[in-house]
Amino acid sequence: MLTTTATNLPRLMNCNGSRLMPPSFPVTFDDTTDRDEGNAAHAMGQLAYLGQPLDDLIGTKAYNGVTMTGEMADHVSYYLSQLRPGAMELETSFGTDDYRVSARADHIAYDAIANDLYVTDFKYGHRLVDVEWNWTLVAHAIGYCIFHSVAPTRIIFQIVQPRAYHPDGHSRSWIITYDVLLQLHASIHATLTNPSDTLQTGLSWCATCPALATCPAARSANMNAIDAMTVAFSDDLPDDLLGFELDMLSNAQGIIDARLDALKELVSHRLRTGKVIEGYALEPQLANTRWIKGITGKALTAASRIDCTKDGIITPAEFKRRGGSESVYKALTERPTTGVKLVRSSADKRARRLLGK
Repeated sequence: MLTTTATNLPRLMNCNGSRLMPPSFPVTFDDTTDRDEGNAAHAMGQLAYLGQPLDDLIGTKAYNGVTMTGEMADHVSYYLSQLRPGAMELETSFGTDDYRVSARADHIAYDAIANDLYVTDFKYGHRLVDVEWNWTLVAHAIGYCIFHSVAPTRIIFQIVQPRAYHPDGHSRSWIITYDVLLQLHASIHATLTNPSDTLQTGLSWCATCPALATCPAARSANMNAIDAMTVAFSDDLPDDLLGFELDMLSNAQGIIDARLDALKELVSHRLRTGKVIEGYALEPQLANTRWIKGITGKALTAASRIDCTKDGIITPAEFKRRGGSESVYKALTERPTTGVKLVRSSADKRARRLLGK
């Protein structure tokens, strides 16, 4: 049986083959602040929805140990203001003998008089979430209709995201009919009953995919984007197109630079701890050659029989140009290490360097 969650359903629906991709790295959280705050905000909303005053909850700890703050209360208050009387944390799982979608909705309200179903998802994070064609919300509506045997005239999906800016506002809705919901249910049923092996890239589901690093479709998309940038363009580009492409590439460069810097720092850290990252090594960075501490122009002149007293003492480079002894040069100079640098380095090159070749 194929099993998934409503949260992961968008990835599975858009990229059937993702179910076959093993995680390329363990999903760990070095900083769990955003996730923990989101869970605390949901807990605060549920407690307030059940009747506890928000002011009384400020300064107390949620079930996960995170303190519920006044700022959090403001955002939760906005979320609650968007809700109709209904139920929070409602089980909406559904499935067949071939598949199962495990789901729990943040909030669902059913207006029996108007025959409208309201499905709301509370997003406390900053990553923008679209409401239209949101398979997670669709799954909640399907599960509710199946369990309660209702056929609402309209289904109103809603994303409430109070902390992130979106041009459509902090609360965004998408309305469909029951016939459209049936079509979406049929699409889920067909996909989960007989999924293909196709890998399909897309920002909203690739961004959080644990197999992204080794996904051949994602790598191909990256290469296609790079190839597109190598296409020659004419100097006669229209002004509006010229400005658009400059903005697009400037934004892309910022994103790529940030990602590249993070990867370099991670590789450098692992190399320092003794790990082996094929193709990369840390090499010491050396300052300019200088005389060792305490050497004076007179002392150097006495040791080399060359006048080395220009402006106190000549530079090591000038010493060599004047024909100074190589043995004196090596004995009395140094090149301090200023740090290490990540460089491309093959195993053969490293071996040759170690052997002095």
